[in-house]
Amino acid sequence: MAKDKIEFIPINLIDRPKDPIRNSIDPEKVRELAESIREMGLQEPVIVRSLDGRYEVVAGDRRYLAHKLLAEEKLKCIVKSLTDEQAAIIRATENIQREDLTPMDKARAFKQMADIPGFSVELVSRKMGLRMHTIYRYLHLLELEPEFQEAVDKGKLTLAVADALRRIDDAEFRRYYLKAAIDNGVTEPVALQWVGEYEQTKAGKFQDGSGGGGLDGGVRDQKPFYITCDLCRGPSESNKVRYIPICESCVNEIIRARAENACGGDGPKGE
Repeated sequence: MAKDKIEFIPINLIDRPKDPIRNSIDPEKVRELAESIREMGLQEPVIVRSLDGRYEVVAGDRRYLAHKLLAEEKLKCIVKSLTDEQAAIIRATENIQREDLTPMDKARAFKQMADIPGFSVELVSRKMGLRMHTIYRYLHLLELEPEFQEAVDKGKLTLAVADALRRIDDAEFRRYYLKAAIDNGVTEPVALQWVGEYEQTKAGKFQDGSGGGGLDGGVRDQKPFYITCDLCRGPSESNKVRYIPICESCVNEIIRARAENACGGDGPKGE
């Protein structure tokens, strides 16, 4: 492999990555970086590789875009001789360490690394210093509908809740629970409870006592799913339930008060 060297390359000979990990780059961030480069100069060269008589950005896509915004003619680069696999590793590693990546950006980065010949989720886990379980959660995000991906990217849904709801195997019901999760701001344990109740309900519909099964009996037209209220123990439609954080002490106090009411001992208020 040839020794790395720094060159000032005409910017019209440089191309962006063919498969950028980022779905989009904030134009405002690029403008801010351009102003910083105008005042302070480029502190860290862009890493490029020679490809078909031109150069491809391997690391430093925003720096490249900032220079184009400044109408610079040349860009300070470190030129590396890299295979597609080596370029993908450098690009994914550099991008995944940025703080402003969205969950979908990270998911694409992990997928790109996992797809490199000779790589595996286990190897990605070791290189990134993350548990395999976490890597799989990001990869599973790529399998979900755009509505889920957008909700996670915008912070309306946690990665853990999205991964839990992925287990609902009916797309229409999955979207139904997605809306309920966004409306109620649910946690992973609640989402897992919904999954369990969905599976129980589905099993009941499949075995209705008539010997029939499947989804052809108008499942989607049946009544909404109900879950149990933890206070009154009565049924409630899942999309009408509200969840609030309660500490263990308060939960125990509620249980004690319910027990006293059940025994008819209201007691004086304030005691």
